[in-house]
Amino acid sequence: DNVLNIINQIMDECIPQDRAPRDFCVKFPEEIRHDNLAGQLWFGAECLAAGSIIMNRELESMAMRPLAKELTRSLEDVRGALRDQALRDLNTYTEKMREALRHFDVLFAEFELSYVSAMVPVKSPREYYVQQEVIVLFCETVERNGKGVLKFIWNCNGP
Repeated sequence: DNVLNIINQIMDECIPQDRAPRDFCVKFPEEIRHDNLAGQLWFGAECLAAGSIIMNRELESMAMRPLAKELTRSLEDVRGALRDQALRDLNTYTEKMREALRHFDVLFAEFELSYVSAMVPVKSPREYYVQQEVIVLFCETVERNGKGVLKFIWNCNGP
């Protein structure tokens, strides 16, 4: 859990503009969103990578296992890049380090959505995006109609 917090801090400093989107997290139930969620997700990833089944959900576990294995390998890559970086200039991040962090961040976001979705109903990023598009379209329609109504009222009452 501590390692993940440190890596998150490094990613915030090293690749702030390249972080994987996590808009889907707003759809997580309140009881799921807490400070040690990352640690629980990491524990789940390690268990799945080792062949365990999570909460009697065999199909979901089998589907997530390749992602969990790739995620655990990716963390090892990040740790290796961090060790190499520690032996060099601590004020400059190498491209190898940035790439390892980007890859880990994307995988962790994918795993976070997959794992939590297996536990509780959560909209996919695509469903969330479509919902946002519909909301924007609705707001634009209301705004246009509102302007038309105001113009109509203005014309009826005269200047």
